[in-house]
Amino acid sequence: MDNMEIFKDLFAKIEAVRDEELTAGTRFRLMGLVADIAAFTRSLQTQVLDVVCHEAVVDADADIDYAALAEQVMGHELMERAGADEQVNEQTLLVNEALGLLSDVLVRIEEELERHHKDEEYARLYEAEKRRYMNSGTAYRARKTFEEWRDDACYGHPLQENVEDYRLEKLLKMFEKGVLASQVEHIQRAKRYPSEVDFDQLDDDHPLKKTVHKHYAALRKMVDWRDGCLVVIPARVGHFFYMCRHEENAKANRTRFLEYMHKVELAQEELRKLQQVQEVARNTADGAEQLNFFAPSKHLKVLLADEWFSVLTTNEGRYNQEWTDGLVEALMHSEWGELIAREWTVKEKRLTLKCMIVGVLKDAGVLKGSYNQIAKLLDLDSENPATLAKYLGMGKKQGYAEWILDYAK
Repeated sequence: MDNMEIFKDLFAKIEAVRDEELTAGTRFRLMGLVADIAAFTRSLQTQVLDVVCHEAVVDADADIDYAALAEQVMGHELMERAGADEQVNEQTLLVNEALGLLSDVLVRIEEELERHHKDEEYARLYEAEKRRYMNSGTAYRARKTFEEWRDDACYGHPLQENVEDYRLEKLLKMFEKGVLASQVEHIQRAKRYPSEVDFDQLDDDHPLKKTVHKHYAALRKMVDWRDGCLVVIPARVGHFFYMCRHEENAKANRTRFLEYMHKVELAQEELRKLQQVQEVARNTADGAEQLNFFAPSKHLKVLLADEWFSVLTTNEGRYNQEWTDGLVEALMHSEWGELIAREWTVKEKRLTLKCMIVGVLKDAGVLKGSYNQIAKLLDLDSENPATLAKYLGMGKKQGYAEWILDYAK
């Protein structure tokens, strides 16, 4: 039950006993009150006080003022009644003692809520809120929408400018929702970070044109900038969540912060993949010549020599292993070979790369069946056939698709 409802019910019982005429059952009703108050006190001790002693909890005092309740509890103490027997007066005293203990617990809860919390507690609060978000439908939809943007708008491989534009869009959405409004209103002079996110490209009539740097400055108090990426500082964000827990729409704002930073992180994962490819290129003495062309060639030849290919080929006499080996050799020696070799250096892109090449062969008429039918026969990394089918369809958007179509002719 909601704790406030329990308090209301408890106070109503106390007032009922206070107002009733003395009867033979009064003593027993007082005994019941003592038991109810003691049970509720134990519940608050274990479920609230013991928790807030060690953790920063954002919803412990949602819609409840423990300090005011402590005074209210003491205001319900019972007076000894004239004409009452010794047993009734004894139970009245026990009720008042139980109320005193309940009030003490409430005061201690309030003290723990207002105490200085450790960074570790704030970090755990952030991680708990993040787990709640990641297990929600909002997180699932955010990832799905991002993947659609990556695959449809960026042909599966976003460039750095695509990632930066996407990140800028999501930051602006967060700011527009007022997630950091309470922080921004206290900022008079905001530090600017011109080398990080380019807000100068905003139109002059954009509603955030004059204040966006304040929103970003508020965000940067909780988020670090590392290697071109925004990285959450858990303790800082947890502290922000805790200090703003009483604000209107506090829970919704926590969710919005987590949602938009989740989207930013998804985009930054793509940026890190690009950086990895660039790092490989920088570390080679002669970029194109030192790339590993052998590994992708070998794996593509093995893939196309598998049994599924002979089952799906439209002309087994023509499109045999000699033809597929020749295709791979020619492709890797074409103007697209270096691109494919660079893509292969990123482990996470290898499955997609193989599927896209198979998909183009289907488009070229070398293979029969739909993407879904082909995907069901492929056995690649135990991946879901629906995902493989999606990757197959992405092949037609790649630069080397036209080259493979011409080769197949």
